[in-house]
Amino acid sequence: MNLDGHIGEIRDEFPMLKHWTFFDAGDQMVPGKYWLDAMHECLSLYESGRIEDVAPVGPVTHPFLTTTFFECIDRASKLIHAKKTEVTNMYRVMTASNLIINDLLKWEKGDNVVFSDLDYPSIPYILLNLQKKGVELRRIKNVNGEILLSDMEKNIDDNTKLVSIDRTTPWCGFTHNVKEVCRIAHEHGAFVYDDAIQAVGAIDVDVHKDNVDFLTTGSYKWQCGPEGAGIFYIREDLIEKFDPTFRNYFWADFPTGIPFALPDHDNIKHWNYPLQKNANRYEQGVCVTPILFGWNATLKLYEKMGIKNVERRVRELGSYCIERLQEIGCKILTPIEPEKRHGLIKYTTGSYESDKKSHSQFNSPPLGEKPIKVSLRSVGGVDGMRVSCHFFNTKEEIDELVERQKKLMA
Repeated sequence: MNLDGHIGEIRDEFPMLKHWTFFDAGDQMVPGKYWLDAMHECLSLYESGRIEDVAPVGPVTHPFLTTTFFECIDRASKLIHAKKTEVTNMYRVMTASNLIINDLLKWEKGDNVVFSDLDYPSIPYILLNLQKKGVELRRIKNVNGEILLSDMEKNIDDNTKLVSIDRTTPWCGFTHNVKEVCRIAHEHGAFVYDDAIQAVGAIDVDVHKDNVDFLTTGSYKWQCGPEGAGIFYIREDLIEKFDPTFRNYFWADFPTGIPFALPDHDNIKHWNYPLQKNANRYEQGVCVTPILFGWNATLKLYEKMGIKNVERRVRELGSYCIERLQEIGCKILTPIEPEKRHGLIKYTTGSYESDKKSHSQFNSPPLGEKPIKVSLRSVGGVDGMRVSCHFFNTKEEIDELVERQKKLMA
């Protein structure tokens, strides 16, 4: 699909774009009609009584008894170039992070975990608890908004159990060379956990090409879906390596299917089976059916657009945003090199107070001007305004942002 030639049609899917100049997909996306319609369809089925206890009679019964649950897995796996057996549905990154760090990995005194000062705090907060077990936390400091591979090599050793990265950092848009990170980590026997919530949906992510061990996303940012769904990926050869203590009864490897209707059904004998040998063994039963209907519609939209087409447009708009902001004297805090970023652009007008004032004026402009939705973000010494340029944005909107910023600076 040629996105440039269908931009009007695409923007019509997001009614809020008529009222905001929206550059904040890195925070939370505005609702899309496609997923709202799908959720309404689900609720209409509820209203008509189309819910049954046994699949596939009821299209809106328990999430894992619907075809939609498995359609989401199929489409999500294609989006990140994975096998269906390597992917399951997950509520959000934090849920999956607790699963990986606190359940799957077994920590011992003397182990270490490597992460950076640009990572979103949800994962470092979980890592802090590992110190009680004698695990060393090795936090790499950014250098001008980048996490250097040379610093990765210095910090990863044979005692490293996990390397945790934000594929694209939410604070300044720096995007890791994930393939190289995985190469370094695997040479020392460490696992790599890729929080890709700021990348999937904006760029083409290939988990097999990068050789990632774990990857998670949430549906409600760059993926432009409803809040409450997302992807949990585990590399195929690791699926049976872990035996999670959190066990979802539905994913027992039944030889004859769920035994509820058996006349001699026994709640021990008929359930005494290991977990299935696919990523669903890690599914925690946290997604709800209406959200999965919306998530499935979102993934269908991406199939229609094509992730490579999305990436091309996102990168083009990101580059244009950098050029225009530089023209008016703003300092770009996102790496300039295209391979190190995409459409998430961080800049400063020169001081935190000036940035704060601009952010306030953008969100609450004078009468007659549309609000410009951006974020003000600070971490690791990288302080400034964050502009998330996504496929539905236009160069004219970037021009509007820049001209308003120029007036505020004057």
